[in-house]
Amino acid sequence: MKKFPKLLAALLAVMLLVACADDSADSEEKLLSKTGVPEEVEETAPIIEAVPDVVEEEPIPEEPEEEDPAGFVPQPLDSHVTRALTSRAMREFEAEHAVTTEQERYLAFGAYVLTNNRESIRVFAMGDSGNQAAMILRDFWGVEDRESAMTQLEQLSTANGQSPVADDIYRTLVLTDSFEHLDGVTMYLLGIEPRGLDNVFSSAERRVERMELELESMMELLEADEEDREEIFQLLVYMQATERINNGLDAYIGAKEMLINFLGFTEEELLDLPTLAAWDYGRVAIIARYGVAAGYLQEDVAWEYLQAAAENAAEIYTCWRQYTAAHILGRALAFGNDSDDFRHSLNFLLYHPESSFQTINFK
Repeated sequence: MKKFPKLLAALLAVMLLVACADDSADSEEKLLSKTGVPEEVEETAPIIEAVPDVVEEEPIPEEPEEEDPAGFVPQPLDSHVTRALTSRAMREFEAEHAVTTEQERYLAFGAYVLTNNRESIRVFAMGDSGNQAAMILRDFWGVEDRESAMTQLEQLSTANGQSPVADDIYRTLVLTDSFEHLDGVTMYLLGIEPRGLDNVFSSAERRVERMELELESMMELLEADEEDREEIFQLLVYMQATERINNGLDAYIGAKEMLINFLGFTEEELLDLPTLAAWDYGRVAIIARYGVAAGYLQEDVAWEYLQAAAENAAEIYTCWRQYTAAHILGRALAFGNDSDDFRHSLNFLLYHPESSFQTINFK
């Protein structure tokens, strides 16, 4: 068992400080209406959530659309997302900024957040939110120049066939049906080494390294000697890692229920995914399009990353449906994000006849 004098009695104080510490690297931020919001980026930038404009939704018809060939009855498609993406104004915008069929296919791999923000996924040009691209990239992504934009695009478009944190949790805990919450304090005190979760704990360690001021405050509060510093550091790593895991598992359950009950996925589909790297590939379109709008990237460079992400995804997944499941579950497990706000966007993408998923081949 781990021992560190004077610290056990003050453990509650440590936990309270951790809860209040700046968690911007892995927390979701809300953006005001009339802005397009990029999706979350692993490690290198604050995490934000796509938030639709504050509008009152019209009542959704109770009668469902026609039955899907597989036997699933899709939910009604007459949502605020559908109305925005099929409006006359949107069609005129898309006609004015039309791209090739292959380029439209590349854009479709980043459809999720853009659709949720009611941005077109058929063209590269941005709507009103493009005017605020630099502010959004700076404040919510930590991207302030070409170098930082390129770094993130390189990381996300390659992904090496896996989304490290999401895949660790998926393979180690989800596929083994181990949904019990982990207690970081107990694990640390008992010296329990996590197996199969190396990426999660490495991520937590990098996160605690950025908490230098918080660590110093804890040392002062606990009246700890410098020899206790490493003990406090490691304890925080365990606490941060297990908090992220627990939040991810909770979000996974909600995302799975939404995919099954609202979108017609089966348990088998969600437990037979080769990887959750779709989560990384799907975010490339956000950085690419905002980066160009902000003046950080040339459009031809952005298209290279969009193409790379699309080609890598097409080698791993078989169809838009499988890719969708991997993206949403990866998002949930990596950052504990609620997925219910995406349900109308996903319903549009998977079932609406004007969706790129219906008109563009996956491969």
